[in-house]
Amino acid sequence: MVRFDRIKIVTDRRNMNFMNSKIGTIVYKNGIKHDIRFKQIKPFNLYINESVVDEKCIIETSAKVLGDRYPELINADNIDYCFERINTLGICRFDIKNILADSKLISADVTEDLYGINVPDGLAIKTCLKSLNKFHIKKYSNCGFVVANTVKTQNRKIRISIYDKYKELHKAGNTQFLDILDNRFGVLAYFNGRSRIEANIRTITQIKELLQIDDNNLMDALNSSANPLLTLFDTIFDIKNNPEPRASDLHTLLSYRKLSDLKNALLVNACDNDIGQIELVLQNCLSPHTNKGKYMAKLKRLINEKPLPNENIRVMNDIRNILVESANKS
Repeated sequence: MVRFDRIKIVTDRRNMNFMNSKIGTIVYKNGIKHDIRFKQIKPFNLYINESVVDEKCIIETSAKVLGDRYPELINADNIDYCFERINTLGICRFDIKNILADSKLISADVTEDLYGINVPDGLAIKTCLKSLNKFHIKKYSNCGFVVANTVKTQNRKIRISIYDKYKELHKAGNTQFLDILDNRFGVLAYFNGRSRIEANIRTITQIKELLQIDDNNLMDALNSSANPLLTLFDTIFDIKNNPEPRASDLHTLLSYRKLSDLKNALLVNACDNDIGQIELVLQNCLSPHTNKGKYMAKLKRLINEKPLPNENIRVMNDIRNILVESANKS
């Protein structure tokens, strides 16, 4: 079962029985009422746009709308409860049965919470990347990392976040959300020891491809048996064939039989096993016309065979194993 921390859908305006214009903002275009919009960020993200002209309604919500059931994330079993919660806010009133039967998913954040997994460090993530040219890493606040590619085409953009969810929930921006919970300590206890992996799916094309559905109907998406996180994980990372660390890695200089192997080992040690530093050295020492790929492949393999970085690289492998198991449980 796929789970989402955020969904954005479009539905027929007739599926909304009421919109409180006193709470929302009326948008006029050329002197004609065009939209009624409501937007909030706290205690959770919620956006509703009723288009008077297009006869459409766009709804975007975070899984935090579930309140104490937030750990469940948005899924096929609780989607009706999400809209029940929205209906209680006094902003609008949806015909939930019709919403579920007649809505399209147009954007989402697919999510999995990983118990007993620490956030891998930047070195482990960087070492496992399939391509340092295609993907880049940046910090996710102070509790994790974001990996994204550098393409301009929306349908080809990939963005995965891996972060400490318990730590993120303690940030000031989540205070109001925790305050509305009946059992805040129970929710916090659930996320204690859990890291989150999350991918942004921003286009209809991506929704269809990653969820393996012919149409982007909301319920088809929620009932998908695909594993979009695993698909994206394997697109970004190359860890399936990582070797186990050798029992002993106490090589002396005389243990190397090839000078090229010795030079590679010395380079890796001089760069402190940092694949980014190694790439900079190669760029500085090699001709711009030289194919660096063959050098990088050998050096990455050498890093992955070393016991020290493999402690973190194994975490990446554990993450992948959990993603595989999550599909088997669905």
